[in-house]
Amino acid sequence: MKKKILFGLIVSVLLISLLTGCGGQAPEVPEEGNGGEESGKLKFAAILGVGGLGDNGFNDEVFQGVQMAAEQYDAEFDYAEPKDISEFETQLRMFADAGEYATIIAVSTEQVEALKMVAEDYPEQRFTMLDQKIEGYDNIHSIASSNPGQHFLSGVLAGIATQDERFPLSNPENVLGFTIAMDTPVSRAQATGFLAGAKYINPDVEILTNFIGGYNDPVTAKELALVMYERGADIVSANAGSSSQGVFAAAKEKNRYVIGTSLAMVDPEVSLSTSVKKVWVFVIEEIKTLSEGTWEPGFTEIGMAEGVVDYNVEGLDVEIPEDVTATIEDIRKQIIDGVIVLPTDLDQLDDWTANNVYEK
Repeated sequence: MKKKILFGLIVSVLLISLLTGCGGQAPEVPEEGNGGEESGKLKFAAILGVGGLGDNGFNDEVFQGVQMAAEQYDAEFDYAEPKDISEFETQLRMFADAGEYATIIAVSTEQVEALKMVAEDYPEQRFTMLDQKIEGYDNIHSIASSNPGQHFLSGVLAGIATQDERFPLSNPENVLGFTIAMDTPVSRAQATGFLAGAKYINPDVEILTNFIGGYNDPVTAKELALVMYERGADIVSANAGSSSQGVFAAAKEKNRYVIGTSLAMVDPEVSLSTSVKKVWVFVIEEIKTLSEGTWEPGFTEIGMAEGVVDYNVEGLDVEIPEDVTATIEDIRKQIIDGVIVLPTDLDQLDDWTANNVYEK
């Protein structure tokens, strides 16, 4: 069962809640996992990021997890699609006021501060933060993966492909590009992973970077990507929500490679790989703990060892030579074994690359 909560339809409810004060309370989840007051089923809510459904990226993948978790654990859910950052706090409070959700799931970096404020006002309501670390709250559990890890192996592949004649869309220039939606800690960590991976295997590679300024601006993203291709980049990696569609359009126009972050947003002819983060797994794991009665606040990280972050070339026209695959797999093993410890911010990149170079 699902029900989209529309902002315009709940203004009166919101006004009443503001007048009567805060203090919504989530129902206890019995050990057998039967939450929800009316149907006897566990019930949860999710607030998607700006851009909403149809982005062929993060929001769609989170919603996939919502649907999968609801089916797997016989649960019910409500969800909201904010159109602006200013709506996050309002909608978090709306769901908390209802007092009927085993947890309220917040999606995207932009919700962090709103979630912290609301969580303080509703101490008995459980909240979940996806893809961002929050600690120190008794009613928030955050679950994420290594942001650099999502892009590192694609960076390795790009660092090889830009100088390898066996990749037909590469050019003689040793130049790559990475487009970033917003200058946030998560986005910086993701960019760091790609840059570190490329320089780990190809220390002399030049990597162009830029900030688009938003997650839903494919026009600007295309313009910036075209500049990168014109400056010699033969591979541009995009981590920018629906803005990434513009980067794919630029790659198609220039007949060069692109690396995306969603299995739903690929172009078999020009995609070199996809930097995968299986965010739907976060939702399923969270609802599992609620269903089993094992939910606890704090922070959980799952990543490359669990197969949550990876590079993916399935369904693409590109053929990865066996020796390249073997190199990437060797590096993957070193990361999982802790031999390679990835940098987490662009400010760390120069020192890290100076001390980390791949040796066969």
